[in-house]
Amino acid sequence: MKQYIFLLKTPLNPIEVKFEAEGMLDALTQAKEFMTKTMQNHSSEVDIQFKGTIYL
Repeated sequence: MKQYIFLLKTPLNPIEVKFEAEGMLDALTQAKEFMTKTMQNHSSEVDIQFKGTIYL
């Protein structure tokens, strides 16, 4: 398992989130799902940026 770190840039403040996943595609899917939930709450545009990987 690895932890993938993403930076979600919102107009108010950037959010750094970590997702534990088997691979990059799985982590990106989790990040996109989290991003859609965040967009529903803020109703503003959110940019996603890959920041790094932590090997466990």
